[in-house]
Amino acid sequence: MIALETVREAYTTRWGKPTRTDRYKADKHAVDVLIWDAQANREGVALYATVGASSWPLAGCPPEQRIEFFTGLKPARDDIADALAGLSLYSVLEGVALHHGHTVPSAGPLWPESPMSTFLVVRARPAFLPPLELPDGLGVEFLQAIPIFETERAYKMTHGVEALMSCWEKARTPFWNPDRDPNPVGLLPNPS
Repeated sequence: MIALETVREAYTTRWGKPTRTDRYKADKHAVDVLIWDAQANREGVALYATVGASSWPLAGCPPEQRIEFFTGLKPARDDIADALAGLSLYSVLEGVALHHGHTVPSAGPLWPESPMSTFLVVRARPAFLPPLELPDGLGVEFLQAIPIFETERAYKMTHGVEALMSCWEKARTPFWNPDRDPNPVGLLPNPS
């Protein structure tokens, strides 16, 4: 399919050839997760990106609207590829369109022994990974999947995604660090 070839090309243009690729299947659906080591890309984090989610239309959206997902972690947690593949299949298997600000639970930890079991989905900055407009009318938007703690999910559910991201910015929270503090400044209750 042209869309998948173009998605792969967008990634390799941005980050070079992936270090490796893992393939995941669920029923008749398949998705690849491309992986780049932190040393192999200019972002300085291990990158994980899906190719396959854009094969299917999103429930309740125009059929030409498609999505793919990526995440970056430092230090690397290659086992996150399984959860990211599950996220990319979520829309087609659950019949739910994912957009900026959605939280999506995983069936378990995002990687072994992780306290995080939920992704926060946010729109990629256009300068970082711009949407693709394909000749056949399809448009692919890239959504960043950020692993979050339960405290962060609860805060986002109460205050919204922009408030959570503002807290991260104020606290200089390294949301790409899988070993980060689960309670950055701003998410803790005010002292009485």
